[in-house]
Amino acid sequence: MMLSRVRNFKLSHKYLLVILGLAFAKASIAQTDTIQMSDEQVKEEVLLAMRKIDSVKPVPVVQVRELIDGVSGVVGDYVILNSDIKKQLLEIQGDQDLGELSDCQLIESILREKMFAHHAVQDSITVSDQEVEAETDQRIAYFKGILGSEDAVLKKYQKSSMPELRSALNRITRDMKLAQRMQQRITEEVEITPEEVRAFFFNLPEEERPLFNTEVEIAQIVVKPKPSDDAVKDVVDKLNDYRTDVLENGASFAAKAALFSEDVATERQGGIISLKRGDQFVKEFKEAAFSLTEGEVSEPFETVFGWHILKVEKVKGQVRDVRHILLYPYISVAQVNEAKQKLDEMRDRIILKEITFDQAAREISDEKETAKNGGKLINPNTGEARLDLTRLSEDLTRQIIFLEKGDISGIIDEKDQIGRETFKIIYVINKIKDHKADYALDYLKIKDIALRDKQVKAIRKWQSEKLKDTYIKIGAEFKGCDFENEWNK
Repeated sequence: MMLSRVRNFKLSHKYLLVILGLAFAKASIAQTDTIQMSDEQVKEEVLLAMRKIDSVKPVPVVQVRELIDGVSGVVGDYVILNSDIKKQLLEIQGDQDLGELSDCQLIESILREKMFAHHAVQDSITVSDQEVEAETDQRIAYFKGILGSEDAVLKKYQKSSMPELRSALNRITRDMKLAQRMQQRITEEVEITPEEVRAFFFNLPEEERPLFNTEVEIAQIVVKPKPSDDAVKDVVDKLNDYRTDVLENGASFAAKAALFSEDVATERQGGIISLKRGDQFVKEFKEAAFSLTEGEVSEPFETVFGWHILKVEKVKGQVRDVRHILLYPYISVAQVNEAKQKLDEMRDRIILKEITFDQAAREISDEKETAKNGGKLINPNTGEARLDLTRLSEDLTRQIIFLEKGDISGIIDEKDQIGRETFKIIYVINKIKDHKADYALDYLKIKDIALRDKQVKAIRKWQSEKLKDTYIKIGAEFKGCDFENEWNK
């Protein structure tokens, strides 16, 4: 069945990339938890033993395991421990999307990753120390934000010191990036022609073609209540007072952030944030962070979230640790009602065809990202306007599920990212019911599936070739596995 083939393709692709495909926090947490100093000593001893093995008549893995217990496999210069597999499996079992992995599938995915990383080194693919350390800093900052403190991070992941955790994360990050870059090198020149896409699709029997979920093309107009000029001046004056106290009186910026900042995500940590230039922060925030030197405090500046001041705590290569204080001006009930009335009146004009939805969005929508496109929402991953209904947020799905093509919703009252009341209306430009794949209608999706299929085949071909000249041994407990590749050579 085609559905089975598509599903198998997705699972196969998932197994190829499972270690790299886990959300960075989960991948980092799981692998950080498995690498300990004693494990490193085990790995060094195994590698020392492997260097003594005759390359023509390799010693069976069981003989190596007699030297060092707990070794599940060796790929080139990489040693895989039982603890790596067990703890990685525990992490994956908590993920519904990856819960199908058996022990055999998991060890194979790890073997693949290590083979990618090993040959990346052989092919002179590099990852700079600066890049590794920058990502490690970002991950540690992420962990601290979730758990609240460095001590909590160390306790959670069973590390005795931050240098130990940092060292483990550096090793993990380097190996992951090496494996990623090796895969990218294998697939970077893989292209697919329209003829190949057509052949891929029409070689599938009609009854085996996949089903696609209901999709919508929608646009929205968002109106936010506006504070008065006096309210804006009030918060700017407060921020200037905080800034003066820090610069002239030596007051603690972190303490002021904890006491006064309205950013609930960072206030408990004294407003701390780590960021790089490529991170997805609003433009004004990044400009302030990267225009200052270490120790400087910005003037008050505005973003979509409110008004800020920012202090650069530390500069570490491409990463900056900054603290910020966020305040937003008071908005009265009258100002909230005024915003709602403004949108309601515009909705009436659209229904009466006095103005198009596109024109109205460009004229009054406060959501800058969509206003310039007439309010149209775009899938950021594909660049397409068609959105899979099952992948939208629950709130958005509930708002549009009963609307049909050409419908305009009523006024929707909701909260923005920081809890402020906003109003919006949604227009359904198009709605495509769930359907069996259609070559003309779903060409881009079919092309994507066909291309990924071709890339996976390229990776499998590369693996088959490299299996012949890579030292690989696996533990006895995995000898009976029905692997996709011939690891039991």
